[in-house]
Amino acid sequence: MLKSKNVQEDTPFTVEQFIDSNQALVEHYREFTSKSMNIKKPINVMEVLGSDPDPLLETRTAICCENFVRREQGMAKLYETSRADLPKWIKTGLALISASHADDLTDQVISEQPLQSRTGKLHYMDIQTESSKGNLPGGTRMFDALRGFIGTDHQSSEKIFEEPVGPAGTTDYSVPAEYRPVIPGSVEITDGNLVVRDDRNGNLVGNVGTPGGGITNTINYITGEISLKFSANTTGSVTTSYVYNVEASTELPKYGISLRSITVEARARAIATEWSQQSVFDLLNDWGIDAEPTILDAGAKIIMAEKFKHVVNHLYKVASGGSMVFDNTTPPGISYQEHIDSFGIMLTRLQHEIWQNTQRVRPNVCVFSPDIWFLFQYTRGFQGEGAPGQTDALAGPKKAGVLVNHGITCIADPTFAPGSAVLTYRGGDILNTAAMIGMYIPLYKAPIHVKGFHKDTALLTEYVIHVINSEMMGTVKVINL
Repeated sequence: MLKSKNVQEDTPFTVEQFIDSNQALVEHYREFTSKSMNIKKPINVMEVLGSDPDPLLETRTAICCENFVRREQGMAKLYETSRADLPKWIKTGLALISASHADDLTDQVISEQPLQSRTGKLHYMDIQTESSKGNLPGGTRMFDALRGFIGTDHQSSEKIFEEPVGPAGTTDYSVPAEYRPVIPGSVEITDGNLVVRDDRNGNLVGNVGTPGGGITNTINYITGEISLKFSANTTGSVTTSYVYNVEASTELPKYGISLRSITVEARARAIATEWSQQSVFDLLNDWGIDAEPTILDAGAKIIMAEKFKHVVNHLYKVASGGSMVFDNTTPPGISYQEHIDSFGIMLTRLQHEIWQNTQRVRPNVCVFSPDIWFLFQYTRGFQGEGAPGQTDALAGPKKAGVLVNHGITCIADPTFAPGSAVLTYRGGDILNTAAMIGMYIPLYKAPIHVKGFHKDTALLTEYVIHVINSEMMGTVKVINL
């Protein structure tokens, strides 16, 4: 029987629900006006995201805008008088929002679950037996969110193994088989020493005593009723094994679904910056360039880069599914390309080792340092996304391409430990993913404060990283580079 426990209390807040619940906010910023901010004609804030933005990115942007506007409206006295005709949130706020999500590859490495409050729950699901079957009692966990399938190979079969009949120390047993009708000729009852079987006609034969006292030494195949007198007192617990008719039975083994959850708390990460207003004016007068959006853009990129680094370093540290060490020195008698082919083979072996350890997944994302990019680039089946090291104004991690034969998305991270890589599984739901990031505040900018001829502001994000199954991740080390 399929059922959910504590559904109302523990049902996960999915990405789809997150998007749907904030749809009105997204529409609000597609036609935004504000008397207090001197925006009289409707503007489409979402234009900053391009012509075909991702729905989750739109939702985050709308939330960032709302936080920004509310804060700015509540701190009107801090407005810069020199920009009364062009509110600063349009000039710097949108650049910040755009920068905060541009080139952020974190969600390609780790699954994301939005948090509605600083303290929230990340959820797992288990499958367990609802009724006993043979030697498997009710309530036994069959599928564990952390360890995968841990059940038997016969829960759904017609065969019953070692179903309890009664304790040791007596001769008389009168109990029904739990699953019926029973197939004639399939019954065996034993205490580990004495053995009794059916003769296909409903009679129990073997180590049986003389019937009497209501005991008949028979089995009713339809009702499953067993009436047995052993030839001597039993010395061990008595069990029966048999086969039942699945098609004719009104009772089948049941399983249930239960939700487990862990309470997590998002932790703040913040950074501040200060700049000279005079230097900004000089740059504006000399070159017509406003430096303030660039200053805020830099801060946003720092926070996003630190978040990515925090995630991948943590995954590398806790990975326990397997490891591989590749010696870059070419053995005698083979070409270097052939040696690189062996790197691809070892990577496949690590994927399969993790699959065997978890019984669930093969890793599909690999983050590596640029000094070993060439190994991925020249592994058979690699499809790149630009030349290694090309100048594309992108600081921080970069999607390098895909190992098609392995099903691995490749990401190069210039801050990663030299000669190292982490192999992980990025799933699409709470049952199939190695780790999750609970995101409370994607990015928030404090109001800009003016101190004489200097300005300062601060940026903040709040999230939590939780590893669901460290065995879904492995590590790679390349030596003798």
